[in-house]
Amino acid sequence: MEVMVKMQTMVELPEETAREVDRLGRQFGFKDEREFIKDAVNEKILQLKKRLFISATDEVRRELERKEISIEEILGDFERSRG
Repeated sequence: MEVMVKMQTMVELPEETAREVDRLGRQFGFKDEREFIKDAVNEKILQLKKRLFISATDEVRRELERKEISIEEILGDFERSRG
């Protein structure tokens, strides 16, 4: 079950940004500016989460390389643990 939390925040946009929100929102079929901005915020949140994930996986890769653990060893351990 998804829980919705209503959060109202007033954001002042530069005039040029507001025009782009209006123009692109209409061009891409958003019903209004709020829907466009909500979608943009959700996309930004996803983008930031991806950056965190990539950063974490890069750190794991560096540690595995530092410890000279190969992909074959990891896959072998994984297969043994499943068997």
